[in-house]
Parts: sequence; C-alpha cells; structure tokens
Amino acid sequence: ADKVSMNTGAVRNPSLISDAAREFGNQCIVLSLDAKKISSGRWNVFIKDGTVDSGLDAIEWAKQATSLGAGEILLTSIDQDGTKKGFDIELTRAVTNAVTVPVIASGGAGSKEDFVEIFTKGNADAALAASLFHFGELTINELKKYLDANKILIRKTYEK
Repeated sequence: ADKVSMNTGAVRNPSLISDAAREFGNQCIVLSLDAKKISSGRWNVFIKDGTVDSGLDAIEWAKQATSLGAGEILLTSIDQDGTKKGFDIELTRAVTNAVTVPVIASGGAGSKEDFVEIFTKGNADAALAASLFHFGELTINELKKYLDANKILIRKTYEK
C-alpha cells in the first residue's frame, strides 16, 4: 500500500496519526474527514461511516490532524454525498484555507462543471467522484478533456 486513510481510529486515538507518520512518512497518511454542516460556518466530524457525530469541529480537526502528521485530507461532505448537486464549495474552501496539505474533495459531483468549480472556487487539489463514472454518465476521458479545456492542470493521458 502506498497510502493509508484513517477516520474513526484517528478521532478516537489522535496519536495514531503521529505514530503512523513517524513510521511510514506523512505522505502515506491520509486523514479521511467526513463532515456535516451543523450550523452556519460550522461542520462537525462524523465517524463510523458518517453515522456518529464526534462533536469535533471539522476545520479544527483538519488543522490538528495535519499538525500530527497527516499528509493529505480526503474530505467528504455528508450533506452533498450522493446528491449529484455539486461539491460543497464552502466546506472545501474552509478546509483548504486552514491546512497546507493537499485536499481531495468528495461528495456531490453531478457534472463536469462541478469539477471546475471545486478546483477554482473550493481550491481543492483533487476531486473524487463515483456515481458519474459507475453509471456511465461521464467518462474519465471526457472529464479530462473538459478540465484541460478549462485550464485546470491535469495529467494529459487522455485520448484526443
């Protein structure tokens, strides 16, 4: 394995992050952060597959986890996940502004335009989608062409 992601275990035992980062390097440690909006400008961290509210503020947890050694954050918006209404720009921007490690946005992709928006407005370093690809609504090749045409930096390994 090149990378390992952790959510519940890290919330319950934050030293797991620093221990793993010390052993394997922080580039291998991905904080999986599932967040849900609980009030204006505040998201809480959820654990156990997004079913239990930890009570932790998502932005503060992102800062703490990266200071402990998480080298990347996989940020899933519980509010947007599965909706195909677009990524959570506000949440993603709040996290990317709070940390210096790469942030992968997840939850809500419904169109190729959503990807441009999460990169330009949310400042995400990467974006994850499932349903769009699983159900054949969009191909990776189509998305890469669209992102390239919109001046979003990508690996140019698509068919022209």
